[in-house]
Amino acid sequence: MLSGNQINQFERNGFLNAGVVLENEEIDDLCNALETVLARGPEGFGHGQAKPVLFHNMISGEHSQTERAVYQIVNIWEAAPAFERLLYHPFIVQAIHQLTSFGSIQIWHDQIQYKPPQSGGANAWHQDAPYWPSIEPMTPVSAWIALDNVDELNGCMWMVPGSHRWGNQIEYLHEQKHLQHADHFCEIANFTPPPDQPIQQVDAVSCPVKRGEVHFHHSLTWHGSPENASSRARRAIAIHYMSSEARFTGREHVMKQFIKVDVGQTMLEAGNHFPIVFQGGQAVEAPKTPTFAQR
Repeated sequence: MLSGNQINQFERNGFLNAGVVLENEEIDDLCNALETVLARGPEGFGHGQAKPVLFHNMISGEHSQTERAVYQIVNIWEAAPAFERLLYHPFIVQAIHQLTSFGSIQIWHDQIQYKPPQSGGANAWHQDAPYWPSIEPMTPVSAWIALDNVDELNGCMWMVPGSHRWGNQIEYLHEQKHLQHADHFCEIANFTPPPDQPIQQVDAVSCPVKRGEVHFHHSLTWHGSPENASSRARRAIAIHYMSSEARFTGREHVMKQFIKVDVGQTMLEAGNHFPIVFQGGQAVEAPKTPTFAQR
């Protein structure tokens, strides 16, 4: 469980490195599963085979002249049992409960973000929640697990402490897309935080995460990551959680096609693409067989 000091740190800053949660063998299994999916590629899954919901280069066409890439794989757990087991990790799920106080917690979706060596692109400054309009209230906390040692050299995340309390500022952050390189990624300018908030300066800090560590962040925390020009890969998975009391809005998102409830209804019965991982005061056990063995 998280300590009181850790919870206070998260509430103040909007993010927290909670330390190592995976053993080397577990990380190796995840890396092997990821490499299998990467080797198959977006078109490598046949009819009826379990596959991710989305698999693409997030910056394809945006910076094509530099041949940069950030490969995003949404719901890799549906194609790889090792990642499905990770959704139910007891420490991570319990920590999400502590940070949200939700009595019933479901998966909204996961996503791999892989920056290859030397050609890994930037993930520009943003907030998560504005990109998830299909559910309300917003999904408040995500778990980001590193599969490699991630530092300033290979494109670690940067975050702005206290920014989770400044509201939806996605339009302003879109104006910061010119910040791509590590040497000036933190140069966010011309923003004044709301006067009633405890943190009154925009002070971006780097957030290195070691292999097997989990880093939690609020869905309104400003964050992003610069290019990976190093000789090392940067592989990580983010798991986004939601309350079972969140309601379907009908608005667009890649997961909208799988939601099995009507607009206005809670996500509790949304379907097996949104598994329950915490209920009745405890973490739910992972299924013994893959949910999507065939499709």
